[in-house]
Amino acid sequence: MRIPERNPWVDINTKPERPHTNAKEQWGIFLDKFQTAIDEVDSLGKQSEKLTQDAVLGRVDNLHDVMIAAEKAKTAMNLTLEVRGKILESYKEIMRMNF
Repeated sequence: MRIPERNPWVDINTKPERPHTNAKEQWGIFLDKFQTAIDEVDSLGKQSEKLTQDAVLGRVDNLHDVMIAAEKAKTAMNLTLEVRGKILESYKEIMRMNF
């Protein structure tokens, strides 16, 4: 296993530069990414439903594709629910803080 060399010109204690954005811009960026993820989960669910309907009607030759699509949709939904739970948990924790 090769260990990459450390750049001697970079100070370990320096923080990487972050783009200067305010909280409102960061919230907008978060919402855009979150909406994209929700749309992708919705798309996977719709694809799974369509393949399942096609399988019931006998239009699908390979049942494996139907099962894979169903598992992808299930996994994406479970991940979404876990993220939702963590967001709510974080929100509640912030609300309990005394400022």
